[in-house]
Amino acid sequence: MRHNALLASLLLMAISTCGHAATGDTDEQRFVTTLPLGASPNVTYLDANGKPLDYAAFAQQLGQGRSYSETHDNKANAAMLRLRPPGTATGTGRFSFGRGSAFPPFELTTTSGATMHLSDLRGRYTLVSFFFAECAPCVAEVPMLNAFARANGDMGFVAVTYEDVDTAKAFAHDRGFTWPVLHDGQALIDTLGVNVYPTLILIDPSGRIAGAAVGTTMRDGQDKQLADLTGWVQQWKKAAQK
Repeated sequence: MRHNALLASLLLMAISTCGHAATGDTDEQRFVTTLPLGASPNVTYLDANGKPLDYAAFAQQLGQGRSYSETHDNKANAAMLRLRPPGTATGTGRFSFGRGSAFPPFELTTTSGATMHLSDLRGRYTLVSFFFAECAPCVAEVPMLNAFARANGDMGFVAVTYEDVDTAKAFAHDRGFTWPVLHDGQALIDTLGVNVYPTLILIDPSGRIAGAAVGTTMRDGQDKQLADLTGWVQQWKKAAQK
């Protein structure tokens, strides 16, 4: 009798545990349907420091009034959600993505009207520059970035700004910026935690971060900065291939 009672108790515990798991799965499925994704989506949850969370921990903090940023790529049916720091409704924490971290999925529009997805960058190294039009260091580094792109035709290049299409288009035209420019990228910027400009991020052929330079400046002159960037990219590539 005592043995049977123990088995019954364990069975009830198992049923209860399965019930909670099923409910959790259902809750996540319902939540994911609110995202602009198709069937069987791949959703990644991050805390305010950019570290991965499971859905249960993410949902618990949402229940405490936290908000989040969200960026997605419909072509890859993927999204990345990052919690904002407590008490904030815009922006996120600092940039904290390390080498090997997956670059957030995105789909953004270029100033020429084309839509670009993260999946479009796969297959080669791509350098991404984050800027805004009134950022003096961003303006100063344009000739260096153009020179680097001319010297590295085997790589991809793209610039991202949170500003609107007209502002982004005027910047590229007035400054002679030759890179494809993606505008209205605040969700991607927030999810990455980019809050210092300019920031450069190298993405490897598989879509992961190979290296980053936050808050670069042109104080040492264009030639020195070009040499530095060339050296950084070479080091990042070697480290990513180990």
